[in-house]
Amino acid sequence: MTERRRPRTSAGRLLAGLAAVVFVAAGLVAGGSLAAAPASALSGSQFNAGNIISDATFFNSGTLSADQVQSFLNDHGSNCSGTASLPCLKNYSQATASRAGTNYCSAYSGQSSETAAQIIVRVGQACGINPQVLLVMLQKEQGLVDASSTTSYMYRSALGYGCPDTAACDSTYYGFFNQVYSAAAQFQSYTKNSSSWSYQPGRNNNILYNPDYSCGSGSVYIQNQATANLYIYTPYQPNAAALANLTGSGDGCSAYGNRNFWVYFNSWFGDPTGGGLQSPSFEGGSTGWVAGNGFVNHVAYNDPSGAQNGSWYYASNTQVAGRSIAQDVPRTVAVGDLVTSTIWLRSATGSPFSGTLALWGLGGQTESAGTPFTVGSSWQQVTVQLPVRLSSHSTVRLETYMDTTSGTLYMDNATMAFGTATPDKNLLSAPSFEGTLSNWTQGNGFVNRTIYQDPAGAHSGSWYGATNTDTPGRSLSQTVSATPAAGSRYTFSIWVRSAIPSQPFTGTVALWALGSGAPVANSAAFTASGSWTRIAVTTDISQANVSQVKAEIYLTSTNNTLYIDDAQVGPNLMTAGSFEGGSFTGWGAGQGFINTAVYSTAATGIAAQNGSYFAATNTNTPGNSLSQVVPRQTYVGETYTAEVWLRSANDGQTFSGTLALWGLGGVTEQRSTNFTVGTTWTRVAVDLPVAAMGHTSLKFEVYENTTGNNLWVDSAQIN
Repeated sequence: MTERRRPRTSAGRLLAGLAAVVFVAAGLVAGGSLAAAPASALSGSQFNAGNIISDATFFNSGTLSADQVQSFLNDHGSNCSGTASLPCLKNYSQATASRAGTNYCSAYSGQSSETAAQIIVRVGQACGINPQVLLVMLQKEQGLVDASSTTSYMYRSALGYGCPDTAACDSTYYGFFNQVYSAAAQFQSYTKNSSSWSYQPGRNNNILYNPDYSCGSGSVYIQNQATANLYIYTPYQPNAAALANLTGSGDGCSAYGNRNFWVYFNSWFGDPTGGGLQSPSFEGGSTGWVAGNGFVNHVAYNDPSGAQNGSWYYASNTQVAGRSIAQDVPRTVAVGDLVTSTIWLRSATGSPFSGTLALWGLGGQTESAGTPFTVGSSWQQVTVQLPVRLSSHSTVRLETYMDTTSGTLYMDNATMAFGTATPDKNLLSAPSFEGTLSNWTQGNGFVNRTIYQDPAGAHSGSWYGATNTDTPGRSLSQTVSATPAAGSRYTFSIWVRSAIPSQPFTGTVALWALGSGAPVANSAAFTASGSWTRIAVTTDISQANVSQVKAEIYLTSTNNTLYIDDAQVGPNLMTAGSFEGGSFTGWGAGQGFINTAVYSTAATGIAAQNGSYFAATNTNTPGNSLSQVVPRQTYVGETYTAEVWLRSANDGQTFSGTLALWGLGGVTEQRSTNFTVGTTWTRVAVDLPVAAMGHTSLKFEVYENTTGNNLWVDSAQIN
């Protein structure tokens, strides 16, 4: 295929003609208003040359109805004055020819008269192209959508199809319907013959900045087919000058086609990489958005002065706390994927409005994540992330819960993006028994096992497990795939309680490393009372060729039941946590100056808490610290535990300090616990529940408050 359309090489009418408020919708309970807030400006720094629009958005042919497109054209063409021979796009109609079905489009039945809106929607449906894409193309090619008047050329070559860079336009493709249909079919041709075209997704592509080769080019890693389609159609990327002035001209080497596409789509319909959300910016209405869990008032407003993005925004309120606005996105996500959504929110009045932004993975084993918010009268972006841990899902739901009942919440510019999550620190399936036993099985003989749904009785969540036996020593276990390196450390922890508060339940927890060599295991006895208690066992992997890790709970008590919840098996995230081989890798002073050394049991005769080595540290200044920073992308709702074994070096003298665990990056979080230890190895631990987004690392820190003494350190871990 040699057809190449001519790029727009001038800034054109990029953002002109956006309509003013045309109505104020009724139906909200008291508290709503149209208090204006300035729209947030789009920045060229947000432009991603490799991901201009997602496949989910580009090929979603059901975003708009003909009536919605007509309303959109009426709005954007409100200042247009046409004639009978050259009508405005909102008034345009023509006879359309029938087209037989092809590999790219289904059959199109021609009509004696169809409006522009009808043509846009019907072609989109026939060829599987989003009508929003076609509207944006009409604007960025000829300015037809926002035109104050039209010309015959605008309709003749409405989408610039069949207009190569080096020759006149091909008359075969003249005419509005012909242009819209041919361009939509061509996008499908690009898609279904992807390897035949110069620009392809999933690789680096050299893309010019301008038709003038002397202006140079740059490498672009195209992330999806939709973005590749835009480059095949308009084979230039914006340069820095074009991105620095999004509403105007750059320099002599600037090209604007794909920049303008991105700007128009953002301004009219929201982020084009929005992950399949319909009406993410509520332009022209609220297709796809519904009341989530009961009746709420909701309406879309057309008010450019009040919108965060474009001309429209959404409003909702409720008299029942916890009601919601939601949208389901059909999208298959797998374990290990990450879903990230954002939405801009503000209160209709100066009074704070509170709620929670949530993501749900539906289909399979349901899971969710939520970010609480409280917003005022200025637009505020709220973000939520869902790492997919439990199962694959066929649908992702974005849901905004409203806790405030005395005001109105405004919403705008929602996005949904998909990526890869940080590997789960917990290798177990169904660790909290939420609705399933999953892979929890009998270990070395029959045991009874079940799950109960009882939020008041669970340690967390709504479910917990239960097991019992008539034969002491029987067990409940789960085996997971893992390939730990020799010298690494894994921990199994679980919360337990006795079903009969007055009768303790005894047993043993064990963690096995299994593979081609001899099994490696460690165990710890426990006694469970009527209150939830965390028990744990740590196993050091002393050999290579391990392929599985097995967590096991041996039951000693009979005539009683053990309740279990919130189990975890995972590796130590720290480096040289037990200082084996004399290694101090990863460790250093956190605050101020400290002395450090690593000693061996063989050289000192002092027994390490674990293995053969331990560290020693001291300081002359109280508050100085020993620390290690571990790179880690965390997610809201996770809990990390810092654990270390400590003892004083001197008989008769204690050592005091503080163990802290920090979440760094984004809004800093920290939890700490004070300790005083004698000359017996003592476990000190602190939990950090992650409540803020954006952490990129965790910091383990031991503050030393005692001077004139040494602190011995061993078996440090974060898990």
